[in-house]
This record gives sequence, C-alpha cells and structure tokens, in this order.
Amino acid sequence: MEITNLSARQNLSSPPNPSTSVNPKEKEKIIAPQPKANKKKLNKVLKIVIIVFVALFGLTAIIAALGFFTVYLPGQELMTNINKLQAQTETIKAAVNEKDLDKIKTELETAKSNVAQVESSYKKLSMLSAVPVAKNYYADGKELMIIANSGIRAGEILIQAVEPYKDFLGIKGGSSSGNQTTEDRISFLTQSIEGLLPHIDSIETELSTIQESLDKIDPSRYPEEFKGYQIKSNLLKAQETVADVAKLVKDGKPILTKTSWLLGKDKPRNYLMIFQNDGELRPSGGFWTAYGTLSVSNGKITPGTSSNIYDLDDKLASSTPAPRIIKSYHINVPYLNLRDSNLSPDFPTDAEIFLEQYYKAMGTKTKYDALIALDTNVLVDLVKVLGKLDTVVGTFTSEPDKRCDGCPSIIYDLEWIAGRPRDYIEKDRKGFLGPLMHSLLSNAMGSEKTKIPLLAEAFFKNINQKHIMIYFPDTEMQDAANKANLSGAITQTDQNTDYFHLNDANFASAKSNIFITQKIKHEITTSGGKVEHKVSVTYTNPSPASNCNLEKGDLCLNAPKYRDMFRFYVPQGSTLTKMTGSEIDPLTYDELGKTVFEGFYGDKYPLYAKSSSKTSVQYTSSVPASKNYSLLLQKQPGTKPVEYELWVNGRKYDEFEWSADKTIKLSL
Repeated sequence: MEITNLSARQNLSSPPNPSTSVNPKEKEKIIAPQPKANKKKLNKVLKIVIIVFVALFGLTAIIAALGFFTVYLPGQELMTNINKLQAQTETIKAAVNEKDLDKIKTELETAKSNVAQVESSYKKLSMLSAVPVAKNYYADGKELMIIANSGIRAGEILIQAVEPYKDFLGIKGGSSSGNQTTEDRISFLTQSIEGLLPHIDSIETELSTIQESLDKIDPSRYPEEFKGYQIKSNLLKAQETVADVAKLVKDGKPILTKTSWLLGKDKPRNYLMIFQNDGELRPSGGFWTAYGTLSVSNGKITPGTSSNIYDLDDKLASSTPAPRIIKSYHINVPYLNLRDSNLSPDFPTDAEIFLEQYYKAMGTKTKYDALIALDTNVLVDLVKVLGKLDTVVGTFTSEPDKRCDGCPSIIYDLEWIAGRPRDYIEKDRKGFLGPLMHSLLSNAMGSEKTKIPLLAEAFFKNINQKHIMIYFPDTEMQDAANKANLSGAITQTDQNTDYFHLNDANFASAKSNIFITQKIKHEITTSGGKVEHKVSVTYTNPSPASNCNLEKGDLCLNAPKYRDMFRFYVPQGSTLTKMTGSEIDPLTYDELGKTVFEGFYGDKYPLYAKSSSKTSVQYTSSVPASKNYSLLLQKQPGTKPVEYELWVNGRKYDEFEWSADKTIKLSL
C-alpha cells in the first residue's frame, strides 16, 4: 500500500533556484480527534511546565551551593531548607506521573511553604550582594526564587483549569460516570477547550516571568560540572525548555480559539485527506498514495469517498516534462505526475499543488476547508490504543509481524491489500481506505472512557512529530496553524538563530523506509567567532531484502538496493566545506529562505539490505557564535525518531531522540 504525507516546497521543476520565501503554513487538527489532540497537547504541555519548574528548585540548590557554600561558609539553615525543597521536587514529579491532581495540589502547597523558607534563609546572605563577583551569583539566586514562585503559581492555575475536566482527561480522581455518546463527547470537548482559554492568559503571564528571570542568568559564568552536578548545560537546557513551552502555549492559543470552526459549529466543514506512505519516504513525508474526504457538521463526522492517487494521474494525463529532481534521480519517469509532486520539504507548498491539481482533475464544485496529510504511523498508534480495528476488509492489529521483520501487522496487511502482485488490472485497489478511516473514526470516538486520553495523546504525538499535517486555504486559519507548528512548513528563523534540516527522498526503492533507521553525529566547533558544523548521518537497513520478482508473487517491501536523494537545509549564506557519501558532485543553491547542500547515492553506491552507509556534510554557518546562540533542528515529516549526538568543541554535549522540532541553546 502507499500512504502519503505532505510538506512543501516551491518550484518543482527548476534546477537550483534562488531562495523563495514560503509562507510557513502550518496545520492543525481537524474533526473531533484534532481538537481533542489540541486539548491533550495543552494539558501535556502544562504538565511539562510543572515538571520543569519543579526541577528548577533543584537547580536553585546547585546555584546556591556553587555561589555560597564553597566560598562564604553560609549557615546550615539554608542548606537544610534547600535539601527539603529538593526532596519535594521528586514527590511532585511522582504525583504528576501518576496524574494524581489532588496530590499535586497538596504537594504544591507544601512546596510553596518550602520556597518561602528558602527565601527567608537566603535573605540572610544579602551582604553578598555588595561583594564583587559574588553579587552576580547572589542575583542569580534571587531570580531562581522568582522562577520557583512563578512555577508554583503556574501549577496552581493549571490545576484550576483542568480540574473540571479530569474525568475526560483520564486524571486520577475523575468521576465514574462519563460522556457516553460521540455527540456528548464532542460537545464536552468544545466546552472544555473554551473553558481552558481564560486560564491560558494567566499561565502565559507566569511563563513570561519565568523566562525573563531565567534569561537574566548567564550560563557562561558557571562551570560545566560542579561536585557531580551538570551546571552550565542544565541552565542552558532549562532556558531552551522554558522558551519552547512558553512559545507553544502562546502560539497554540489562536488555533484553540478555532475549535468551534473546526467542528463545523457554524456551518459544515469539508476536509480532504491525503495518505502518505512513509515506507517510501518523500520530501514532505511519504509517497502520495491515496486520498479521501470527510465532512464535519456540528461535531458529527461523516467519512466520504476514497480513491487511488493513480486515478487522479489518469484524469490529469500529464505531459509536463519531469523537473530536474525527477529527471535526475527517479527511474524511467519522463513526466511530472501528481503522485511525485511533493518534492518540497515545505508542506504548504506541496499542499497548494495538490489542491490545484485535484480541482483540475475532479472538476468538483466542492471547495475544501483543509487538506490533511496522514501517514502510517497514525494508523499504528491509534490501533495500539484501540487494541484492534475491525473493518469490512479485515481485522487489523499493531502486533509485530514476522513477514516484515517485526513491523506492525497493520502495515504489512495494508501493503499486501494495496500492493500485492496481480495478474489482472484491479481498479480502486486502495478504495479500502475510506471504510478503514470510517471504522477508525467510529471506534475512536465511540471507545470507552479510559481510552479517550490515550487516543488524544496519540494524536498529539503524531501532530508534534509531523505524521499529521494540515493546510488551510483560509489565510486566518493557516496563520493560526503556522503559529502552532501544525503544518510541516519550513521555519523561517531570525539572523541570530542557526538552523538544520535533513531531508531524504526514496526514489524507486520499494518500501525500504519501513526498515531503515538513521543515526546522526552533529559536531559544532567555534573559531574566530564562526560556527563550523560537521553532520554525519549513518543509514542502516538491518533487514533482509524482499523477493521482488513479480512472478514469485511476494510482496516487495525491502528493496535489495536503496536509492536516496539527501538535502541539508541550513541558514542562507552558509558555505559548504565538504560533502561525503554522495556519488554526484554536491549541488548548492538557495530555496525556501535557506541554503541547500544536495547529494545522492544509490546507483553506484547504494545502501544494500542488511548493511549501513554514511553521508556527511561540513559547512560554516552564516550565523555567528554568541553566548546566546540557538540552533533549531527541524525534523522531516514521516521519519522515525533519529538517534542524535551533539558535540560542542570536542565534548559530547547531549544525546537524545530526534522525533520532533527541537531548539538547542548554547553559550559559544
């Protein structure tokens, strides 16, 4: 089967182009599950806020210890109170993890008292505010007290905001009764989101206070490590986490106010869905394989029709010559087909192309309110929560399937239905997607109460990781989606923010991305105020090749040889030093407000099944080094989480799973 995802680019047919600033069009959830995800998104974000700010209590102790205990022999009273506060953080974290709202409320009250005791003890060291050098550390400690108090207030506001909806959110202590019908749940969903909005302003104010105080602390004053504590890096990570959460709350507010619009409360909304097969990775997430429609009126969802992307191409009968990328890397494809048109990493650009061609092919008078891209990861995660999915074409589960080396069973089954070898022409071989989505939505919205929070969390995760993306033709809606980072658009950054995006495109290599994993080692070095990057990407295909002989009749999933166009998007004006792993000379050009370094492997030096290969790029960023340096890592839609190592000036700084956009703050 083939499923699709969209991103966006701009000029598909031209060679290296001048940069074209794309209106970063983001998307947002639609229909019932989408706002539900938005609500869960808010709840989860604010839950993170509690953890982050509580963790700062421990950081208070570290700073106090560094600034005073080792230099000015302070009293035992402050040490005792800080230890109590540190212990309190662990208790609150445990309560948050248990989703025990009543316990969180109690523990926050205790934490408030502990912070007051620390403040009282801290004031006894006020003489240090007049001592050279020490006064800077004393000032940092005062800012941390402000952060602690604002963090507690944010937690209290959050509790007040979500307490009326704890049953719906699956929080401990919820009532045993619940909304039973889909209509009841939709109505309650809308009310709860609208009920949260007034609290968001208050939370945003506290976050602003926290961010302002945290930004006053200069991490460069502190050593990397002190008595086993990671000081400098923890400060930087706290700053980036708070900045991310503050931005998410602020930017997510406009789309939350559109919940009624999305659910068709004023008039019916029509949505066009496009399915991306991320097993065959393309720039905006996956090969465009099929499409479907649905309408939403007053919260009631009605699935429409679905069909094969090839049917649209047959209607269009394109005679447009293939653009440079297709001509250079695809195999025996002389014309530009709609199914190959998502060549841009920027989803809004690709979405505009799809809608234009769809209207041309169908001649429909229906104008769609949004285009939604989904990939297979969405299906897998939802079926994991539901346990199984019964449809007219079969029963699907997410259990590992040995026929595809352990991939989820639903993936193999759908690929078999859509792509098994046939000795006859079968029309609408992907028409099962309509009934599949109908069953999925019906099961999700009608599922038992305990599964609603898990389904909402699955939606949130898939939007955050760009397995769901949304484009709105309406400018106001699109602006709101862009701010909330729902659209998969290439982000335009300011001149002080560095940027990195890796984009891969599988051309004629079956569905090998089901199996392929990536690992990145990103090395940053500074010299003379310049920031040098070396990014090494290891591609591994651990599984045996499929038998792709059509006469054998097997499903060809894992190609014996993988062919990949890879592109590194970096700040405009950056200069390439060296590229390895490409069998062509690297191409450098500007696009989407970025500089692009393009390479390819697969004809001379393919990635073979059960093997690994590596590419790398070295370049000098146009963004200079500074003590307030930021780096945005923007993830490609449709990709699996990537093991990511970040090294700074020869030392490993961090190791994490790159599954969503991530901002890193460094003092360079």
